[in-house]
Formats: sequence, C-alpha cells, structure tokens
Amino acid sequence: MNKVYICDSDDINLEASLDGGQAFRWWGDKEKYRGVIRDNVYIISKENSSIYIENLTSEINNKSLSELKVYLGLNFNLKKFTNHYKEQNYIYKLILSNQGLRILHQDPWEATISFITSSVSNVLKIKNNINKLSSIAGNKIGEGMNDYTFPTAKKIFELGESELRKIGFGFRSPYIIDAAYKNMKNQIDFQKLREIEYEKCLNKLLEVKGIGKKVADCIMAYGLGRRDVFPVDRWVRRGLVNRLKYKNIYTNEKLSDLARIKFKNDSAYIQQYIFYGEKTS
Repeated sequence: MNKVYICDSDDINLEASLDGGQAFRWWGDKEKYRGVIRDNVYIISKENSSIYIENLTSEINNKSLSELKVYLGLNFNLKKFTNHYKEQNYIYKLILSNQGLRILHQDPWEATISFITSSVSNVLKIKNNINKLSSIAGNKIGEGMNDYTFPTAKKIFELGESELRKIGFGFRSPYIIDAAYKNMKNQIDFQKLREIEYEKCLNKLLEVKGIGKKVADCIMAYGLGRRDVFPVDRWVRRGLVNRLKYKNIYTNEKLSDLARIKFKNDSAYIQQYIFYGEKTS
C-alpha cells in the first residue's frame, strides 16, 4: 500500500493542522501537502470527502498507518471536545469555524529546534531555516527540494554555531548548539518529560539556553504530546484578553498559568484554536 485512505475530510483541516504554525516541514496548498515525517516523504491530500496519504519512500502497512494517525492527532476525540464547549460562545465558534484543526504529534527533537527557531520570527522564515538546516545536515530521502530527514543532535553540533548563523538562525544559533549538546549528553530525556508533572517538565526544558516558558510550552504541546500546556503569544493573548476578559495587566506567563489551570487537559487544544482563529480572522 503506497496511497491509502486515512480519514474523512471533516476529521482534519489540512491547512490549519499542517501549515498553521505548529509544524514547519509541510509545503502545499489547502488540499494537498508534501512533507517529511522522520525518514519518510509523504503527500497528504483531500480528494472529495476523503483524506489520503501517500508514502513516496516506502510501503504503508498497518503499523505505519496507525503511527500516521497518531502523528495527525486523529486519536483525539474532537466531537467530544466540541460538545464540551457548546455553552462557551467564543470557544465554540472558534472550533466550528476551524473545524478539523488538530494538534500534530511531532518528533520532540525536531519540535525543540523548530520552536527555539521560532523566537522573534514568522512561519515562513522558520520553515526556510528548518528546511535549509535539514538540506545541509540531514539525509536526502526523496526527489523534492525539501525531502531531507531532520538532522540529529550530533550532526547539528558538528555543524557549529558559525554555520548556523550563515543559514540564518542568528542569535538563536548558540541556543541550538546548547540544545544539541544537552541532547547528545542525554540531559534531555523526552520520554521522561512526557510523563513527569508539568512544572518539572518545564524546569527541565528551561535548562536549555534560549528556551523560555512559551517555547517550552510549545515543545511540550507539539513534540511531547502533552495537553496540559497553554503557550501564549500575541495572538493567544488577544483572545484571552479581548474575548475571554482576562486582565490586560497580566504578563503572557501569568495568562498561560491561569488558562492552564482553568482548561486543564484541554489547554493545548483551546490555545491552538484561539491562536489559529485570532491569527486568521
């Protein structure tokens, strides 16, 4: 099986999920995207009322299909989530107007470097930086210009800070090197970080130079599959303050803490709908 049905088109919004600011290795338009997941190149497309996924580098079997569904967040019960917020007007409208937005379950190492890169940047620049890095230090696995694996910590460390600056990472370059070093020395145990309580996970990620609370929350949400996190940027702040009436005097960190306490394990999804809804409205 090289091209298989994965779900109905109502189950996932490809544009919002693949190209909405949580992943940076997908290129395409609203109904067809090409990207890399670990060491495989995929095309995900909407055809009529179905979503199909095609592997350009190897065969899709039942095991890999199950893994792809996890990556796309299809194991999250969106219907139950939607019904739970029917009485909360702003959130419910966001969910309905961006139906099918899901949080991807990405490789935690790739997510770590991606969100260190995201500091004081924009989605297109992050995508260009990350894909350039992959083309230099990753392995070529397909015929497309971005068909490269994401480089290991060792490869990035060997590349060095000066080369990262040449690629365009700027002031983030030493932070990326520090993350690579700590990863190589097993000072970052991603599996353990998935399981420990939020504050301990946050503090461990904050040990990496250049990682603040917002970046750490993004790594937890998009790379570790944690749902008890609430990253706050200017778009999420706008929704919290203007629509949910949180106090404007609060810092983003304070807003994050308050929203995380309120929304508990729905936090990551609530903030993602606020982020995407505010950014695209």
